[in-house]
Amino acid sequence: MRPTRRGVIWMLVVVASVPSLVGRHAAGDELADRLGPHVGEVLDAVELGSGKRFVRPVLERLVEADGKVTSIRLRLEGEKKVTSIALGGIVKIIADRETVYETGPKGSARQREQRQREQRAAEATERMRARGVEPWPELSAEQHEAEVRLLEGFVAEVQEVFPALRVSHTHEFLVVTDIPPNLMAPYLATLDAMHDLLCDLYGIARGEPVWKGKCLVIAFLTEADFVAFEGKFMRVQAQGTHGLCHQGSDGRVIMACHRGDDEAAFAHMLVHETSHGFNHRWMAPTRLPNWLNEGIAEWVAAKVVTKSDQVQLKEAAAADYMRSKGDLGPEFFERPNIAPVQYGIASSMVRMLAGRDPKKFGGFVTAVKEGMPAEEALRQFYKQDIDGLVRAYGSVVGVPGLHR
Repeated sequence: MRPTRRGVIWMLVVVASVPSLVGRHAAGDELADRLGPHVGEVLDAVELGSGKRFVRPVLERLVEADGKVTSIRLRLEGEKKVTSIALGGIVKIIADRETVYETGPKGSARQREQRQREQRAAEATERMRARGVEPWPELSAEQHEAEVRLLEGFVAEVQEVFPALRVSHTHEFLVVTDIPPNLMAPYLATLDAMHDLLCDLYGIARGEPVWKGKCLVIAFLTEADFVAFEGKFMRVQAQGTHGLCHQGSDGRVIMACHRGDDEAAFAHMLVHETSHGFNHRWMAPTRLPNWLNEGIAEWVAAKVVTKSDQVQLKEAAAADYMRSKGDLGPEFFERPNIAPVQYGIASSMVRMLAGRDPKKFGGFVTAVKEGMPAEEALRQFYKQDIDGLVRAYGSVVGVPGLHR
């Protein structure tokens, strides 16, 4: 987000009033008007005609000739060098949740791909509404900006009680913490990695908005402050809890936590809880079955936070349980909240399904989010029912004859 000085706000209003460049080649000077305010800032995405997409690059400079933009210079995420890209090779630029530049599709292949994307989106909406599921409304850039300002207003209220909290922004997250910056920085990278992994899994183009504004993360150094925050502002008794993800019916996501004594466990918890928020905001407010929701959260955390052994330990304990009992524990597929020993079952089951074919697994979860019952989605994508899934899973984890 840009600073809220009066002059900058005025400039934003002027920029927003420039006619859209979407759907046609923009005159270079018009593009300079749209991109000029973003020089030195992180763009959402720059997409090339080849299909390659640069996510979260810093726009370092506009290169102009005869008063028109001919190329842009970007510092790509994670790199120090600057890359120059000719305007003719760019098909789309997104900044502050707004498409500020987009050319019409060139060639029959791109035109066909665009028509197919539009058709798939329309069909998904039709399927959801046929099942009584209303998709999250698509927000404009101005609406995203307004949502972030509302979150910042809430943060200001929290800071009155906890004045040591500092505010910072990443591309997708509004982070509020009293943890020293040098200790917090590595954890912020895990949040972006989680976001990208789930975008790839679900077929969401990186850089496209998922959150309502941004996801608010409030991380306290001490458990006492975390518990006090939850009690006062969220009306939740959080004693003994490492972190909680609050998923509002309006689409807002607030994740709060405390650091604890184990760095790897803290990183794991951050990814786990925010992945719940991502799944809440993706497509529609349909809730995933708890075994699937927790399994995805654990699986993603294990992939992103490789230094943590939490998932491995939970899966080992779950394997011992299944070998001794011969089943998954009470109501594994039906429970609104699975038991602690079942977390290892959920993560290893998701790992098995996603490992077979990530694209197929993404389709399975998409169907459930669209309102299809999980067992029906299993039949469609994996050609098996719940009992067949359990038998296959038992073979993988070394418990033949495993049953529900």
